[in-house]
Amino acid sequence: MKKYYVSTPIYYVNGSPHIGHVYTTVAADVLARFERRRGKEVFFSVGVDENSQKNVEAMAKAGDDNLQNYLDKMAQIWKTAWDDLGITYDRFIRTTEPCHHAAVERFWRAVLKSGDIYKGKYEGNYCTGCESFKTDSELADGRCPLHPKDELKAVSEENYFFKASNYRDELLALIDKHPEFVGPVARKNEIKNYIRDHFQDFSISRESKNMEAGIPVPDDPSQKIYVWFDALINYLTVVGYGTDESAFKQWWPADLHLVGKDIIKFHCALWPAMILSAAKNDPALRTEDGKAKLPKRIFAHGFFTIEGQKISKSIGNIIDPRDLVPTYGFDAIRYFLLREIPFGEDGDFSIDRLRERYVHDLSNTLGNLLNRAIAMSRKYFDEKIPAAISHSANYTFADEQGAKELAKNFDKNISGLSFDSALETIWNGIEGKYGLLQANKFIEDTQPFKLIKTDPDAVAVILYSLLEYCRIVAWLIEPIMPETAKKMITQLGQDFEIEQNRNREDLLSWGGCKPNTDLPQPEVLFPPL
Repeated sequence: MKKYYVSTPIYYVNGSPHIGHVYTTVAADVLARFERRRGKEVFFSVGVDENSQKNVEAMAKAGDDNLQNYLDKMAQIWKTAWDDLGITYDRFIRTTEPCHHAAVERFWRAVLKSGDIYKGKYEGNYCTGCESFKTDSELADGRCPLHPKDELKAVSEENYFFKASNYRDELLALIDKHPEFVGPVARKNEIKNYIRDHFQDFSISRESKNMEAGIPVPDDPSQKIYVWFDALINYLTVVGYGTDESAFKQWWPADLHLVGKDIIKFHCALWPAMILSAAKNDPALRTEDGKAKLPKRIFAHGFFTIEGQKISKSIGNIIDPRDLVPTYGFDAIRYFLLREIPFGEDGDFSIDRLRERYVHDLSNTLGNLLNRAIAMSRKYFDEKIPAAISHSANYTFADEQGAKELAKNFDKNISGLSFDSALETIWNGIEGKYGLLQANKFIEDTQPFKLIKTDPDAVAVILYSLLEYCRIVAWLIEPIMPETAKKMITQLGQDFEIEQNRNREDLLSWGGCKPNTDLPQPEVLFPPL
C-alpha cells in the first residue's frame, strides 16, 4: 500500500487556536482524508511548539508561575480544539515529550559529527515575534516587516552556529532539479533569492541563563538549542526517529509539509540544509544509494486578513472558528476557507462573504438540488429511487462519462493543492457541464413537475440522473465537507458507514443509487440563517 505523510507546522501555545491556524490544519485534513479515500496509508501530524520564549512570556501574562503546568494546560486546549473540529490527525506532537528530546539530541550529534556545528559570537538584532535573528537585509526601516511594532533586541552572546552556508549551492541545485520541492511558484522564487543572496550560518543555541524554555545542548547545559532548530525536528520525531526505526523507515520522507509563507526560510532553506548535514552520519536519514532523505514537497499558503485587517490581539479581530460553528456549521467554514482563497495566495476572511457563500453556494445550490430531487422522487415514485429505463439523452443530466470527467478534474486540482479550482469544478462544472449550478438549471429546463403528467418515464430518467449525480458529488466533496457528504448519502437511502468501506473507484462509478430504494424524508442540509 502506498503511503502519504502530511504535516502542519507546530504552533506556539502562547494563545488559543484562531482561524489562521485552522486554515492550514483544514487544508492538511482535506489532503489526509482525500488520500485515505484513494486507498493510501496516511500519517497526518499536528502539534505544538513548547520550547519557545514566547510561551514563557505568555505564562507570565496569564499569572502562572509553573511553566510545565502552563504548557500542559495550553497543549490540551489545542488538542481539544482539533478534536472538537473533527480534524483527523494521527499524531499530536508536543516538543516537551521525552521522545522529541531524544530525537533532537540524536540529530544534533549527527550534525556535530559532520563538522557543521561550531561556537562563535553572535552580535545583532533579534525579533521576539519571529523568534529569530535578523540580518540588515531582512529589515524594513530598521524593523522586522512582520512585527513592525516590536522593538528589535540587540543581542551579544556566545552561541553554537550551524554551517548552513555550506549547503547553499546544493540547495539551489535541488530546487532547480525539483521545481515541485517548494510551492507555489512565487515562494519558490523567493526562497531561491534568499538562499542565493542571504543564506548564511545560523546561530542554533542561546545562553541558558537567558532562556527558561528549551532543550539543553548535548554536553553543554550552559546553552539551550534554538527553538527553530529543535522545532523542525518534530517532523522526524512524530514518525519514530530515534524510537521506532521500522515506523521511521516506513513514513519518512514526508510527502508534504504545509506552512505559512512567513516561515519558509526555516522550512525551505534551514530544514533541508539540516537534513543534508545530519544524513552524512545518520543512515536513517539516507537512501540506500547514500542520498539524504529530504521532504518531497513544502508548500506555503498566504496570509489572510479579517475584514481587511491583519489578525491581531490588539485589534481584537481574532476569530475562534468554534464560535461560528453553531451558526454555520464547520463544513461551511471549511468550504469557505478553501473556495474563497486560492491556496498559496493572500486573502480575506469576511463574515459577510461567508454568509453569501453559505446562502448562495450551499443552501440555494447544493442543498436545494438534493432536496428537490429527493422530494420529487418521493412524490412521484412511491418514496423510492425511480427505476429509469432507456430514454432520450435530453432527460439525462449526467452519465458515467460525465462522472469520470468530474472526478478526474476534481482529483487533479486537489492533488495540485488547487482547492478552490476543485470546488469550482463541482459548482460550475467543466466547460459548462456537470456542475451544481447546471443541475439546478436542468430542473428548470426539463420541468419534471409538469412533465410527470405526460411522460413519467422521462421524469424517472431525469430524477434518477440527478440523484445519482448528487451521490457522486457527495463522495467527491467528502474530504472537504465530511458531515455534509454523510448527510447526503444518508438522505439518498444508503448506509454511510457501510458505503464508506467500499473503494473510491466503486463509489464514484455511475449506478450506485439502486432503483426502488426507499428514500427518507429529506432534511435541509443548510438551514436558513
